[in-house]
Amino acid sequence: MNYLKSITFGLGAALCLSSVTAVAADQPKKKKKRGPRPAPAMPHVAQDSVHPFFALEDLDVLGGDELKIGGMCFHEGALYVASFAPDRTNQMPDHNGKLLRVDNIAKAGKDGEKIKITVLADGLYEPCSVGVVGDSIYVGEKTRIIRFDGGTKKDSLDVKEATVVVDGTSTINFHTYTIGFEPYMKDGKQYLCGNFTTAILLGGKRDKMIPPNPAVHRGSHFIFGPLTGSEDPKQVGIQYLAGGFRTPNGVEVGPENESYVADNQGIFNPSNKLIRITPGSFYGHYLYNSDGGKAAAFQPAEVEPENGDVHFVTPPTVHLPQNEAARSPAQPHVIRDRKGVLEPYNGQILLCEFTMGRVLRVFTEEVDGVWQGVAFKHSGGKADKNGANGFTGGPNRIEVGPDGNYYIGQIGAGRLWEFNGSVTGLQRFRVKAAEEVPADFNEILTVKVADGGFIVEFLKPISKDSIKLEDIAVETWTYQSTKSYGGAPVGKVKLKPNKMEFDESGKRLRLYINGLKDASPQYVIENGSKSSANMGWVVNVKMDPKKDGKSLLYTDEFWYTLLKKKGGKDAGADDVVELTAHEQAELKFQSLCGACHREMDNGWGAPNLAGIIGREQVVIRDGKEVKVTVDRNYLVNAIMNPLAEKPKEFKDGAMPPLGFNKEDAEAMVDYILTLK
Repeated sequence: MNYLKSITFGLGAALCLSSVTAVAADQPKKKKKRGPRPAPAMPHVAQDSVHPFFALEDLDVLGGDELKIGGMCFHEGALYVASFAPDRTNQMPDHNGKLLRVDNIAKAGKDGEKIKITVLADGLYEPCSVGVVGDSIYVGEKTRIIRFDGGTKKDSLDVKEATVVVDGTSTINFHTYTIGFEPYMKDGKQYLCGNFTTAILLGGKRDKMIPPNPAVHRGSHFIFGPLTGSEDPKQVGIQYLAGGFRTPNGVEVGPENESYVADNQGIFNPSNKLIRITPGSFYGHYLYNSDGGKAAAFQPAEVEPENGDVHFVTPPTVHLPQNEAARSPAQPHVIRDRKGVLEPYNGQILLCEFTMGRVLRVFTEEVDGVWQGVAFKHSGGKADKNGANGFTGGPNRIEVGPDGNYYIGQIGAGRLWEFNGSVTGLQRFRVKAAEEVPADFNEILTVKVADGGFIVEFLKPISKDSIKLEDIAVETWTYQSTKSYGGAPVGKVKLKPNKMEFDESGKRLRLYINGLKDASPQYVIENGSKSSANMGWVVNVKMDPKKDGKSLLYTDEFWYTLLKKKGGKDAGADDVVELTAHEQAELKFQSLCGACHREMDNGWGAPNLAGIIGREQVVIRDGKEVKVTVDRNYLVNAIMNPLAEKPKEFKDGAMPPLGFNKEDAEAMVDYILTLK
């Protein structure tokens, strides 16, 4: 029997194998394989294509079968992959996860003919983490962390014989995973670093851990150990570094043993964010601690978790605005010890984003003892229907291989996460040689805080007369943490830059902007309540320098999170442009609604809102089916109280409350009526 035609990594798969080894060159090919894609011409918008420093190469390790990657790591040249099929139903727990070893990956040619794939183990329960210590393999399943003793030396592993290192890590909920693992050193001893995600209901609301979670604090960033590869599980402890996360689907340990977590927008999380962890901190997502369930690590005991309290919250390092920069940030990776084209980027972070299908780039700096930074769109966009010009699935994990190239593991789970073109799940993000990069390539390299504004540094000198002050657009806003899903920008205004200066090299632009704010003062919104004193202010800057009609920059936009500014003046009447009611509604739609109610498709199964007035539909109201005709009043009520009823045909759970009052809802309906 051909095992490649029998394995299905999708939802509902139910085949068990012991161990199978195959060589890709001898396997029947389900789809025509593609080699390295040619470098695209430099586009104007960075997210539309692969970054010119990189080439995407498909690695079809399973002959066309879906490979959904929850975790991966390299060890002695081999890539270890934990594959799983996300279960969004809470109906049928998925025990069809696989642990694979991919050998000869660095030598693989364009058709992958030299890759050797070994399915080491199956029957795993939604594994989203894998790490190696000594010659043993550690895997984080949904409900436990296990160890395969001497697993790197074997071609067949039995999950029933695995050593249980930590048990009782979760109950059944589609949203609870153990994310990781990355090596972490403490007191000269080896640990592994990871995250516990939280339980939610379909639609985005928090869920209680029922039955109570017996062993760990969910919504937390942790290390466990010390580990030797053969340690007594009774001697292994979990130590928490931080808590207050909702969907911490990314973890990285940097060259100075600092750790990073990427978290997703949601309840008490008004934005997506990347955090350089301050040990002992709480980052804002309050968990229920009733019925014997455990709250997140460092969640303040004196705060009632239903409503939370923003004054106990540590700010994120970098906000990643919803539907602009990110929707589902995943694993970060610190660029380190690079030569060649990537050398100027050492210390910066590549950040996977799997729903939008891209990789971001983040630069961080320490200002007056506080870490903050700036995010750029870097690379990607989903591939076209033939699988070209982008990622074939959502980038979820990123690791450096023995050849110095990056390898990106992807998720393809239907709907927003479907695979495009060739079904692979694994792509090589090959770093190009200098001669392969367009000679005129340039982009923003870093943005640093300066007195009264920022210093924007370019990779190469840029023509000083190509950037005009009036062509630089600046917007700034903060966030308010609430128990509603996500958070639209608060206090958003447009600012007019008032001065710019180039240094002699032509590589650094000093940009002066009056009216910039940081996290130090409280911000009072119109209804008198206060936003978090420590959310920080996002500054979005767009510039479009051109010469002879050609864009001079690949990356020409950034989002800087100001927790600490330097000097500067308050804004005068000529410095600020207030947003109109229509612009405010559009902003809220993009931040809160657009993830599901896509303008041109149905997203998560939520209705397309274009032309919805006059549409007839059946809703479930008080347990009964009622036929209604959608009018303005219906939409206003649905926005204000989305849990009161739901359309019969949409079965993926109700829209979570968004905290809209009637005025907000009326303005949103006005905007919805403009959708085409």
